[in-house]
Order: sequence, then C-alpha cells, then structure tokens
Amino acid sequence: MKKTIALALSVVLVLVSLSCIAQAEEGPKFVTIQEWLDAKGECGDCMLLLKIKQVLNPVVALAVDETGEVNLFSGANEKSSFVEFMSEENGNLDGYILVVANPKYNPFEGNVEMAQWSLLRIMKDPTITVEE
Repeated sequence: MKKTIALALSVVLVLVSLSCIAQAEEGPKFVTIQEWLDAKGECGDCMLLLKIKQVLNPVVALAVDETGEVNLFSGANEKSSFVEFMSEENGNLDGYILVVANPKYNPFEGNVEMAQWSLLRIMKDPTITVEE
C-alpha cells in the first residue's frame, strides 16, 4: 500500500513539474489593450502590438489595437521606453506599428496611459502606401 501511495505521489510530482517547465518555456505572450486593462496594467511577461493612431506630442501618442485605444507615454527616464514620436530624425510616427513589452499604468494618468514599457520593434504599416 505504501509503495502504491509513493508511486502515485511521484507521478503527480512529475506531472506538476512538467507543467511548470512547459509554462516557463512559453515566454512572453501577446495580449490586447483590453486584456492589459483587465489585468490592471500588470500583464507579467507580455507584449502588445500597437498601431500609432495619432501622435499627440513628441512623447505621447494615441495607440490602438482591435480592442481599444490608450495613450502611449514615451520616457519617464526609461531608456528602453523612450521613442520620439515626432522628431527630425524619425519624422512623424503616425501609422507605424510598435511592439512593446511589459507596460504599466502611468502613475500620473492611471489606466488611460501606458508607461515604463520596453520597445521591441518599430515597423511601418504595410497597408499604408506612400505617394511620390
């Protein structure tokens, strides 16, 4: 009887540890703005794919996805989250797509603004054509 219980416990422990390993190997996951809002800005190791709808000033832009919109604050002395949305070097980033990681609520603006995010990539929207 003791051997059966020990074997059952061993099997359970192996299954639990395999489950934990599988979750750890998943890495960051993509979430939407709505999922980020539902998680109260705490999405763990997550990424968002955001389109810049409108540049409001050099450090704030209105970002959207299929579930909503939010202000994206660049800066707060965080090198990894600093992007000049409007500059001589970058031009105006209206319509660009950004991949950002692990944004938090801006403590000064609450849930209307993402801050302290890390920029992973800037891409041009392939659906926008430029006329020459």
